[in-house]
Amino acid sequence: MAESSVHSGHRERMRKRFCENMSFKGFAEHEILEMLLFYCYPRSDTNGLAHRLLTRFGSIEGVLSASKEELMESGLVGENPAVNLKFFGALTSYLKAERVTGSVDARDIPEVKALVRAKFAGERIERIMLFFVDPSFRIRKFAVVDSGTLKEVSMDLRKITRTILNSGYDNFFIAHNHPEASSKPSEEDVVSTRLLIRHLSAMGITMLDHFVAGEDGVSSLRQLGLIYDYE
Repeated sequence: MAESSVHSGHRERMRKRFCENMSFKGFAEHEILEMLLFYCYPRSDTNGLAHRLLTRFGSIEGVLSASKEELMESGLVGENPAVNLKFFGALTSYLKAERVTGSVDARDIPEVKALVRAKFAGERIERIMLFFVDPSFRIRKFAVVDSGTLKEVSMDLRKITRTILNSGYDNFFIAHNHPEASSKPSEEDVVSTRLLIRHLSAMGITMLDHFVAGEDGVSSLRQLGLIYDYE
């Protein structure tokens, strides 16, 4: 009972510190992670666990970007806390990507690659996304058009066309991910992309590029010379 009271008092003091300015200003990294772990362990002391997780994964970002399997295999957390940490990690990636959408110029390839990488962070299956671009080449919105398995996802021509026509935009680029492989485009990626470009160009729609996110980064088919330059 006394131990529970100590933990409760410590948590209240931590929360009070946070509420002073509603930020983590003045907090050490392990204290931030410790507070995050409050939501994974409602009644336990999380200070020691925060230190051990940081030692194992290097940083809060390392903890939140680790896979559920890696978290559990570390022997430090069980399945439910691992799922909760993955939720926080996915939310962080989502908010980070949302902040940059609208401020990225589609012609700035490094910035676009950073956006694509953020959108696919933590994904364990292949997905196809469309990013819609206004006349000034600003990326305005995105849509997930299909999901597949760990190893593949099909590029549905009709579904992609319908999504683009409903978007109200004439310019877009496509992106998909290789969760456990390199970002090197497959032969099928190249063939289906060229087919999509020909199909949409006849409708006055311009496909700017196709990006592939992998474990080693993000590749641009246009940069690699696998599709024609849109300019």
